[in-house]
Amino acid sequence: MENTSVPYSGDSAGKAEWGTKQALLKRYEGLNIYTLNRWLSEMRNDATFRQGVINPTHKIVLINFATFQEFLFWKQHHYIRSV
Repeated sequence: MENTSVPYSGDSAGKAEWGTKQALLKRYEGLNIYTLNRWLSEMRNDATFRQGVINPTHKIVLINFATFQEFLFWKQHHYIRSV
């Protein structure tokens, strides 16, 4: 398994790589918790985006912001963006 580090940044400038559901809801105004939970379930079920959601405990969920953004692009366009 690949070693995944989870850097934390308490700043509001958006420099953190990983965050909680609440941090993601703050970044995407208008997104509600029910839609977010459904999308996180979709990410967990897709091998391409699975690495972007970590559940260290049953209550804590950490989401990689870049992977979530790629997931949103994929949901809209139905393909992965090539960098």
